[in-house]
Amino acid sequence: MKAISQPAQLNLYQRFARKTIEHARTSFLIPIFWRVYGAQNIQNQLDYLQSLPVGTLGRGVADILRQHNLQLIPHYENHDLKHVLLGYDMTPEDELLLKAFMLGNGDYSITCIGFLAFALLTPELWPQLKTHFRRGCRTGRVLHWSLTKYATQNVEALRHEIGFYEAIEAEQFA
Repeated sequence: MKAISQPAQLNLYQRFARKTIEHARTSFLIPIFWRVYGAQNIQNQLDYLQSLPVGTLGRGVADILRQHNLQLIPHYENHDLKHVLLGYDMTPEDELLLKAFMLGNGDYSITCIGFLAFALLTPELWPQLKTHFRRGCRTGRVLHWSLTKYATQNVEALRHEIGFYEAIEAEQFA
């Protein structure tokens, strides 16, 4: 599954909006998780995830974190697994699309809704946000999935299990 495509050329406002969204994630949300949960055996967990076979959810999480030069954050890894499972990259656009999907999938948390409020800065994404919200509505619930439980599972098998591809196909007829 490849990342959602971005507009080829962003204007000044669109670049500013994306910088604001990225700043909120990296300078606000992630430091809060570090402060609250600390670095509880993250290296052991990351080593374990990297040792898993390619194609497993856990290995996918390790790979995407390495690709984006990010660290495993305790109690945030369950968010990271959704990036891999659902095929969202870790760009500001994909973060918003993932949040729209998760809202449709039943995540009514303050974190989800609060972060999704940044969508007000990106009106060019609104049609896609609506599509991904509907995709979340049509897909089996993944809100409470944990990396501990699903790390060794094959990503493609899990996507089939939750009806992910069927949800995408349904978009063509909506």
